[in-house]
Amino acid sequence: MSVYGILNSGRTGMAAHTYATSVTAQNAENSATVGYTRRMARLENIAPNAGVRAEGSRRVIDPFLSQRMLGGGSDAGYGTAKSSALGVLDEVLADAPGNLGERIGAFEGSLVEFSAYPADPSARASVLQSAENLARAFNDAADRLFAARAEINDRAVLEVSAVNEASARIASLGKEIARAELGGREASDLRDLRDQELQTLAERVPIDIYENDRGGMTVLLAGSVALVDEDHMSYALETTVDPGTGDVSIQRRESGVLRDVGGMLTSGSIGGLLDARDGGLRDAQDRLDTLAFDLASAYNTAHSAGFGLDGANGRSLFEVGATAPGAAGRFAVSADVSGQPDRLAAASAATDIPGGNDAALVLTGLAEANLAGGSTPTGTFAALVGSAGASLRAAADGADAASAALDQVRALRDNVSGVSTDEEMINLMELQRGYQATLRVIQTADEMLEGIINLKR
Repeated sequence: MSVYGILNSGRTGMAAHTYATSVTAQNAENSATVGYTRRMARLENIAPNAGVRAEGSRRVIDPFLSQRMLGGGSDAGYGTAKSSALGVLDEVLADAPGNLGERIGAFEGSLVEFSAYPADPSARASVLQSAENLARAFNDAADRLFAARAEINDRAVLEVSAVNEASARIASLGKEIARAELGGREASDLRDLRDQELQTLAERVPIDIYENDRGGMTVLLAGSVALVDEDHMSYALETTVDPGTGDVSIQRRESGVLRDVGGMLTSGSIGGLLDARDGGLRDAQDRLDTLAFDLASAYNTAHSAGFGLDGANGRSLFEVGATAPGAAGRFAVSADVSGQPDRLAAASAATDIPGGNDAALVLTGLAEANLAGGSTPTGTFAALVGSAGASLRAAADGADAASAALDQVRALRDNVSGVSTDEEMINLMELQRGYQATLRVIQTADEMLEGIINLKR
């Protein structure tokens, strides 16, 4: 190699080390930047004895860990959303003053006093008051569960909008990446932005990703339905509302036809919301309605057989409608007796009025009798609370486990792709020595060239 060749080699070497130093400095400066992936300068040897040059930089990533991060994000999103949505069960069914269980007990207690003093106006008024309180407790619980389901539907719509926005941004970033990388250099910043959008998407729905060599990326919902294709086109999810229940369902339009994809949402926050709505909340709502219907039916049957102080019978004590679904929301004191304590039935025959209490004793005995479901009113309520508690615990445990798993994968990813300031400082020192060595080569070549020039004088 000529002296001029050595000088040129030194020039490219200095440029390469300068570039590599800037990449390392960028890593150090972004050590706390969320979503930043460590870069590594690509230094390549130039044909024999011609030095080194920089060929851009590459992000340091493990594609398998990246996919696990997406899966972990989906699982964590599912667990968090489900646990949060089911939190209303603790509020509705908590062992607190005035809750449904207490109101059932208070109503049963008022009947005990009524059976002991069937002609006492205060005992009769107490029964009606406790019955009104019981009705309000059923109504309140039903309203809060309904409101929780409505809130879930609203949140699901917002989450679907976020999914569509993320999909559109991923498609747009794919176009920018393809254009930026036409020259062969990686568009690292754009790829970091796309990775963040992918994580945002994965937190809401389960996704699988496939990247081509042109920067394009296919994003599949649950591995089968395209949200983004390799041609940088995004496809929106849609929501429809059932007019009867108000429940939201999730679809994807294919060839002009809506395809329901709710069953594919086995992870992600939307899946967690739908699972809470159609699982724990629906079960609690169904059990509450069944309790209301069976309790009202049992007391109505017993009450209608007795006689009020006016000598009439056949009156209901409660109104809940003809079927169990929605019974808790409809639960009310019957118009037959509401505001008219003299119509409460205590005697089993008109001839026993006013002191007869056989019918009142039957009403009192219902506290220990099994409802249609095979348990006492208090036992049925306890089973409702137990089932709700089990759903809450399972959801909370699932959320904690998913969060811990995600933290573990994130730590593994950070070990590979995260920035270690200590490591970058070591790299800077090595690059500085390389730069100094290259500078020494140039100085030596310059001295050689000066010597050659002096020989010709």
